[in-house]
Amino acid sequence: MTNTENHKKRAVLRVRPGQFVVTPAIERVAIRALRYLTSGFAIHLRGPAGTGKTTLAMHLANCLDRPIMLIFGDDEFKSSDLIGSESGYTHKKLLDNYIHSVLKVEDEFKQNWVDSRLTLACREGLTLVYDEFNRSRPEVNNVLLSALEEKILTLPPSSNQPEYLHVHPKFRAIFTSNPEEYCGVHATQDALMDRLVTINMPEPDELTQTEILTHKTGLNHEYAQLVVRLVKAFRSLTGGEKTSGLRSCLIIAKICAEHDIVVTPENSDFREICADVLFNRTKLSASESTTVFLELLNHLRVQSQSVEQVDHSDPYDVAEEEISGELEPQTEAIAEPVTLDESLLSDNPN
Repeated sequence: MTNTENHKKRAVLRVRPGQFVVTPAIERVAIRALRYLTSGFAIHLRGPAGTGKTTLAMHLANCLDRPIMLIFGDDEFKSSDLIGSESGYTHKKLLDNYIHSVLKVEDEFKQNWVDSRLTLACREGLTLVYDEFNRSRPEVNNVLLSALEEKILTLPPSSNQPEYLHVHPKFRAIFTSNPEEYCGVHATQDALMDRLVTINMPEPDELTQTEILTHKTGLNHEYAQLVVRLVKAFRSLTGGEKTSGLRSCLIIAKICAEHDIVVTPENSDFREICADVLFNRTKLSASESTTVFLELLNHLRVQSQSVEQVDHSDPYDVAEEEISGELEPQTEAIAEPVTLDESLLSDNPN
């Protein structure tokens, strides 16, 4: 087996079935993306971190029923990291002593070319998933231009292979990226963006996030919905909407499910987990975050009482001082009162 064959065997991926959660909103995006891919166009999934871009990209690649080549963008990338390079030498020495009085010696050194992942994908017709491609410098991604448009990949001069590779007709490319204001992200050249069909990925809706939590963690639907609404409301009130709240929801739900922690506002373990996960994702101080969080818990308790129509004794009556003391020893409160938008926690969010 050649070096290229060995490298290809290591690099190609297969997605395990049954790992993707489909809701009406996700299905609509997937159908649009598959239309472009099956017509031969590269697609670009763009959106904040945590919106499921990579997961959707892997699902789309799996739907194409071709092996997957995965690349992660990196500021240290060079063009050779995408297309390949010459690595090592082949030494060939021939001694010809057929005529005993004559010794003929031929000594040959030849460099070995090793394909990198983009070249392998183009040569074999694989599906390329280039995750966070704009973390790589724009000049590195220039090698993609001719591969996507003219279907020809230009290779550096080499003694043992052609300089041009015709792209396999089944080659497809899926790109993902974060917004340009993110740290470590480069502006993408217009020539490359012009060759991509860009689909903006917003924050997943409540139904999608709830189904993902239920499927991924095993948490029941009611608890999963409470976690999603709590995280969404907290992020909205604290200005932490630069990234998606889905990762925070998954962390909280997974811990609660695996350790049998009841997801209710009066449960101190649940409150502490939420505080640990959410407070460092906001620029507010600890005391300000605690105040906002306590307001949300109080609002949730009121909703629980009205929905369940409990008697006059309040089973969720937990002293605010007790909650504040468990979450944060500071007692300083923010100067301005917190105003809650009840639609954030309602049964019919916008």
